[in-house]
Amino acid sequence: MIPIFYTVMIVYKENRDVEWEQFSDMSMLSRKKLLAYTIIYNVIFLLFVISLSHAFLGDYKPMFASVLMAFVFSMMLSFVLHLLNIKNSLHALNASFFLVYCLIFSWKIPGIESLENTKEILFLIFAGVNFIALIGVIWARLFTKAHTVKEIGYGLLVGILSPVILTLLTYGI
Repeated sequence: MIPIFYTVMIVYKENRDVEWEQFSDMSMLSRKKLLAYTIIYNVIFLLFVISLSHAFLGDYKPMFASVLMAFVFSMMLSFVLHLLNIKNSLHALNASFFLVYCLIFSWKIPGIESLENTKEILFLIFAGVNFIALIGVIWARLFTKAHTVKEIGYGLLVGILSPVILTLLTYGI
């Protein structure tokens, strides 16, 4: 709920007569603010997850921490792109991000193979669902002319590279 709150506040602060179209057609300055708030919020959430005891998340704590670190990394990459005035699709980024993580977790990655009840087939099913969602997101963003193919490509690139890079760095593969 917190990310939704600060998104609404950013748009509302710029224009008191908010219309639905303004949320999908945010200015570059608004997108930079949104990314900065998202980075701060997720770093705080990451520190919270890391500080939880083993009893709360159990063996899944490294998995959650890895996903959150990669999400912060992807938002930082998007922020840098926006500083260079390169707009990317955050919707395509998030859908491809979770698709890649489902595929990564379906493999035997050092550090997560010890999870007793992890079923590879479940991650592959989630990956399939995410792939269908990704196709829908890409189609919707192009159909509504919210993004160009280039902007969606940048979003896909960041969404695919972030989990791969963070997995390689985290598990030393």
